[in-house]
Amino acid sequence: MKDLLTLKLLPYLDGIYRNDLLLLIGRKPHEEPSVDGVFLSHIHQDHSAFIALLDERIPVSCSYITQAYAKAILESRPRTLETEVYNFKKRPLVDRKVPPIQRTFKQLESEKTTKTGSIEIKPFSVDHSVPGAMAFLIHTSEKTLVYTGDLRLRGVCGHLTKKFLDALAKEDVDLMLCEGTNIHENENQTEEYVEKNADNVVSRCKQLVVADFAYKDLHRFLTFYKVASGNNRKIVISRRHAYLLNELRNIPEIRKMIPGIDDENILIYVERKDTGRYVQSDYDGWERDFVEMSNAVKADWIHGNQEKVIVCFTFFDINELIDVAPSSGSVYIHSSSEPHNEEQIIDVRRLNNWIDFFGLEKHHFHASGHASGQEIQEIVQATNPKELIPIHTEHPEHFRKMHKNVSMPKLETF
Repeated sequence: MKDLLTLKLLPYLDGIYRNDLLLLIGRKPHEEPSVDGVFLSHIHQDHSAFIALLDERIPVSCSYITQAYAKAILESRPRTLETEVYNFKKRPLVDRKVPPIQRTFKQLESEKTTKTGSIEIKPFSVDHSVPGAMAFLIHTSEKTLVYTGDLRLRGVCGHLTKKFLDALAKEDVDLMLCEGTNIHENENQTEEYVEKNADNVVSRCKQLVVADFAYKDLHRFLTFYKVASGNNRKIVISRRHAYLLNELRNIPEIRKMIPGIDDENILIYVERKDTGRYVQSDYDGWERDFVEMSNAVKADWIHGNQEKVIVCFTFFDINELIDVAPSSGSVYIHSSSEPHNEEQIIDVRRLNNWIDFFGLEKHHFHASGHASGQEIQEIVQATNPKELIPIHTEHPEHFRKMHKNVSMPKLETF
């Protein structure tokens, strides 16, 4: 946290940060938090990660799905300061066996108004690339505000955003904070586009198919699950992916959407760790059950059954191809967004080097979770706010074409 404050990537705001972290960096702790709560739109890291630094007495309000994601993400990966959204362990962390401190989560229901002090907040489920995303209609004593979070208008659950806009049309909105990630794009591809093109590639491939997509994207998983089963293949997922699916199946509305991890079309990949002998002690507690499942497979099995599977490997799993040893004629379907910062550009270059090394045929099919410029214009017109503030965009100037009263955010030094 000291790094972030020193580099001015975070402001120092009294009464919001964890007291254990403040003491570590020589700052004075506070007695009570200075804010009443945090409203979290969805689980993506650019929205949720710094909750890990917050005073645990500040409640986090979000959908139950978002809370389930936070739990699964923390429990299925190594604990670091940046992953401690769901709970955390006090620093300095002398004894790693000490139990974590649980954050307070308040579950939000779509269209059910809640209050924080005198402020009324009405959450709405919206369509995005991860389920559980929400936008907020906020009534204060002086103004009515809208915060879009991240959303798209057309998608697998596109009716959710449409329902949100229908509700906004009945409101007198003073101020709208609107995301504009893809405002410079004329149109978005759909999930149907991904499915159709992926199916075309898979149906022609006689060897291994690797599908690279964000494991949090439930809709994309279901797309490749459908493509796999439609081509007499099984989909191979990571143990972390399996853990997440298990957690999400505890939610009735999600349980109806997704198969269980023991489904006949699902296999769970087990890579070598530690001793390299695939023994239980090589794996963390949360993953040991998956290692022993009857549908768990190793690299040598995949190598011998390449034409029978679609393997879900991301950039971070790409070195597993050394053990899998894909045959000539194998393909790599990249199904996530294009790079949008310098580090990601470097990662893609490195990924392409791996793909070229193994001689894989590469394809890119993706449907964004963010509204296109045309969709954003529809969202703005439906809301008809008195004032519009662009957020979450590198192209805020495009909003001036959509509204007569646009206030541009300014970078403040702190």
